Amino acid sequence: MSGSRPRRKSAPYDGGLRLPQATGTGDVPSDGQRSADIQAERPSQRTPTLAGPGVQGTLRARGLAGGLRLFVRPALDRMPPTESSLNRLRALTSGAGRAAALESTNDWSSDGPVPGLWVGRKRFFDSDKVIYHIHGGGFTFGSPWSHKALASRMAAETGTPVFLPDYRLAPEYPFPAAVDDTIAGWKWLIDSGFPAENIVVSGDSAGGNLALQLIAHLEQSGEPMPTGVVLMSPWVDLDFSDMSARDKAKKDPFLALGMAELCRVQYAPEISADDPRISPINYTPSADWPPFLIQCGGAENFAGGIAAMAEKFAAHGVTHEFQLWPDQFHVFQVFHPLVPEAKLALRDIGSFVRGCLHG
Repeated sequence: MSGSRPRRKSAPYDGGLRLPQATGTGDVPSDGQRSADIQAERPSQRTPTLAGPGVQGTLRARGLAGGLRLFVRPALDRMPPTESSLNRLRALTSGAGRAAALESTNDWSSDGPVPGLWVGRKRFFDSDKVIYHIHGGGFTFGSPWSHKALASRMAAETGTPVFLPDYRLAPEYPFPAAVDDTIAGWKWLIDSGFPAENIVVSGDSAGGNLALQLIAHLEQSGEPMPTGVVLMSPWVDLDFSDMSARDKAKKDPFLALGMAELCRVQYAPEISADDPRISPINYTPSADWPPFLIQCGGAENFAGGIAAMAEKFAAHGVTHEFQLWPDQFHVFQVFHPLVPEAKLALRDIGSFVRGCLHG
């Protein structure tokens, strides 16, 4: 696939932004310059490590992270594991996404086996391309509405409509309901006339997990792959050993460890964390997989698992770019109206998606 970006001798200095440390392999698609060059072709040769004052994020990003760590994280830590707490969290996230969205129109689809929300379809109604975004929320909360604002920004950056499937959530519908719905939503897009080479799959947090489950399923069944995959802070390893150590060293600003453990129990209580069906880091990736853009915050608990997955991608020849963003927290891209790094990260996603769809 064509469309690789030219190499620069040094990373740019963009208005005080601390640019990501990037590693990767292969000719990663792009349409327009990305924020930073790939520093090493193999993560094992030069693993991104963020430490010290020289890699701090912008004042606005650090201020938001501090506020989250001071106010939001303690509230999440104290939230009792009850049905009422889960319902409040679902209502809060969906309401926030609706309020922040740039789109003023609602384009809900119930045509297929999995209902979902189209974002940008009225602006890009004649597009024969689509981004299939699978929302996060620990498999237990989140919705197309909670991620409408993020999807709207992605549509604007790429000129491509986004479809968000309303997959079933645990504990009402535990594993494998979310995986089954993700696969069914993909098949519905194919049946609706979108060829696989015109679809980019994206996912954040638990949605990144489900995106990887989709890729593994398509490989195992011998079906056509999407033209590219975007992962934002994907939850790839449901074993908590590394996450617990990281959180003990320095609390994640946004991702409550107790809440994540509760989500894991509600999602797949009878399945071992080593099982790749819930921890896709344990799949053996293939060089036949589509190209990936993976973004991760340097301050988040999932960083260790995501970096290990990037190592595995490199070892097996998966075309990918892994970006580790200084001082950023879990799915920081959601805060693009406030955080300069989030805006830049979404521009990189736009470059990657356009490169995949038009390369």
